[in-house]
Amino acid sequence: MEHCELLIVEHTFYLERPGVQMLVLSPTFTMPKNWSERGWSERKEPVTVQRPDGSTLPATAQINVTHLNIRGADVPLEARWPITVWLTDRTEEEVPIGSKILVDPEVRAAILGEELPTR
Repeated sequence: MEHCELLIVEHTFYLERPGVQMLVLSPTFTMPKNWSERGWSERKEPVTVQRPDGSTLPATAQINVTHLNIRGADVPLEARWPITVWLTDRTEEEVPIGSKILVDPEVRAAILGEELPTR
């Protein structure tokens, strides 16, 4: 099945420590109301990075529900638990701002709370 667009990279944050590498991507996603019904809270998925120059490269995305410790009673619960995406095998130089992250349509549906595509 053809990959479809999940996000366009607006910002990245790179972390590297012994045995750990992650390129955290922005934007994040609001947790859809039916997130828990989809049967997972984190997953590792193959994705395609389509860079602004049109070139592509494969990558591995870690997709998580992440807790942010945001103080303030006026901050909704959904803002405290966003869905974050990071790449475990790419660097900032490889994934410039404006790159598109392409995923399997079923992955996109799960993240965005959309109906699953029919095959």
